[in-house]
Amino acid sequence: MTIRDAFLLRDHTETIGGVAFTLRRPSALDVLEALEVGARTPTRVPAWLVWRHLVEDGKPVFATLEDVLNADGVLVARVAEIAERLYTEGRD
Repeated sequence: MTIRDAFLLRDHTETIGGVAFTLRRPSALDVLEALEVGARTPTRVPAWLVWRHLVEDGKPVFATLEDVLNADGVLVARVAEIAERLYTEGRD
């Protein structure tokens, strides 16, 4: 990850258990929406992060937030951790 990748919103790929996951980097609008979701329904933030950022061939993997809530919880949590880290890129 580079700061240039973050500013240009280049997708980020990471591997979990031998499977590559691609996440769309957050835009300024995503940051605002994440804050709103966190204020309204903080327990759903991890699922929201996955729904909003997990992509395959540039398209969202999940059609709805409800689809994510019905997916494997451990995997959702692991992917959400990666997505959350993208929101803090460049802070170190």
